[in-house]
Amino acid sequence: MATSSSSRRSRSRDSTGSAESRTLSVTITLAADGLLGGFDAQGHAGDDPAGRNIACAAATILLRTTSRLCAQAGAAAGGRGESGVIRLVVSRGSVDPGWLRGVTEFFLRGMRDLQDEYPEDVVLRVKRTED
Repeated sequence: MATSSSSRRSRSRDSTGSAESRTLSVTITLAADGLLGGFDAQGHAGDDPAGRNIACAAATILLRTTSRLCAQAGAAAGGRGESGVIRLVVSRGSVDPGWLRGVTEFFLRGMRDLQDEYPEDVVLRVKRTED
């Protein structure tokens, strides 16, 4: 369902005036061939409590689903860290590259769409390794 920008919640500033405390920061690492190498997600989007911010909930579902798919395929190392942190390192081993390409494309599209829809709540960075 499309949401008009006027109905979206904007992020609030903390007592120091910083908006960073209300931003979900996601770094996705791609291998040289463009396949998912892992991700690091930290923070919480918006000023609603956990479970109440639509952007944060959507990102959490994408992050967890990607992690669980990789774990089921035997391609995951990592997972939840401390509160507000989710990390994944993909260990490709015998994983079918076609399968991993599908997971990568779905995950990237979902995270990019979230950042486009909620730019004040979700900050996405994509980097490539030199493998």
